[in-house]
Amino acid sequence: MSKNDGIKTTLYLSTSVRKALKKHIVDTNQTMSEYADRAIAYAIHEDLADIKELESRKGGKTETLDDFLKSLKTDGLI
Repeated sequence: MSKNDGIKTTLYLSTSVRKALKKHIVDTNQTMSEYADRAIAYAIHEDLADIKELESRKGGKTETLDDFLKSLKTDGLI
């Protein structure tokens, strides 16, 4: 990715995350921008997949937490 491919954005990272990121980009020969872009795109992709899965389950069978715990006790799992 070149500077002209995106919009400049400021991210505030914790000291430990920034330190780990700096080590990782040196080890993988990437820029911080390349790594952040890929990581954020991956996270969004995962979120969208989770949302799609939840949407597909709408209207499905549900049970209360109490009923779930009772079934675990009945099955001897707790």
